[in-house]
Amino acid sequence: VCTKEEQDILQRDSNKSQKLLKKLMAGAESSGNVDARSKDLLPREEARLKAGLELAVKHKDKLLEFDRTSVRRTQVIDDESDYFATDSNQWLSKQEREALQKREQELRELRHASRRHTTFTLDFAGRQVLEDSAAEQYHSKLDETTEAIHCGTLSQPARSPEAESCGVLVNPRLLQPAPLWVDQTGVVPLRRGSPGMEPGSQPCPERSRLRIQDRELQEISDEGWCLSMHQPWASLLVRGTKRVEGRTWYTSHRGRLWIAATAKRPSPQEISELEATYRMLLQKDVEFPNDYPSGCLLGCVDVADCLSQEQFKEQHPELSQESDSPFVFICTNPQEMVVKFPIKGKHKICK
Repeated sequence: VCTKEEQDILQRDSNKSQKLLKKLMAGAESSGNVDARSKDLLPREEARLKAGLELAVKHKDKLLEFDRTSVRRTQVIDDESDYFATDSNQWLSKQEREALQKREQELRELRHASRRHTTFTLDFAGRQVLEDSAAEQYHSKLDETTEAIHCGTLSQPARSPEAESCGVLVNPRLLQPAPLWVDQTGVVPLRRGSPGMEPGSQPCPERSRLRIQDRELQEISDEGWCLSMHQPWASLLVRGTKRVEGRTWYTSHRGRLWIAATAKRPSPQEISELEATYRMLLQKDVEFPNDYPSGCLLGCVDVADCLSQEQFKEQHPELSQESDSPFVFICTNPQEMVVKFPIKGKHKICK
């Protein structure tokens, strides 16, 4: 580092300039070497010099680190944009996208508006000053915008409060209708004004298959759901000797379940082995059926619950030896039909 006069002397390339160059460069030989400069210093001054050099190096590294990570540290995450997602929402039409951008601009101006336009209300009776805050207007308008986006009514005029509330759909222009509420007992009529329901249309019978867990409702409700079982297990379940039924799949069905025997006839060995097993499990004399008919409807039971094997062992330890299947149906109220008429069973639970 030199002055302008010294720089002019150095450019002449004379003896004077060479002497000046040596003079200026003499201090550079030991500029980075603390030991060379601190030979003539006292120990206290030498320690202070080393401490200052360490602080300077740390400060230099800190500045370099800040400069290297400036882009990551100064990244702005706008949470407000998550409510709208103007560019990333693929379900918006061109009209809705323009309306949303206009609404977003209005909300931004409302949020960052000047306080010079703030309105105050002087309540003399209550002796207080009320401020009509722009933040309240912003949040109320933000909630309206968010709800309009979910309902798909952003580009439509505002409806009256008495109007029917719309369902929350990701894509409001889905072709399939919205789900319909189905009355299980048939006493209460269908709710009027259901979205997507056409006049005169009947609800799908599959949707009437609900989880009935009310005991009185189970007794008066019979949707005709049936489970096919092999003999001799089917007759023992309808008789009440067999109290649970195991399956590899879960069912949400609760309530009355009809039991149908499959067309396969049981062998005498299967019958004798199963009867011996239940004599040992129940530890008492059991009256077994005289006949195990096949290919017919035997009776019905009430499915109280469907538990996994772990839950079954925990809640019903006294019945845990009857089934080791992944899912167990807890069956109650067995009823056997006097007249058993032929029926063809199907896979799993069917009508």
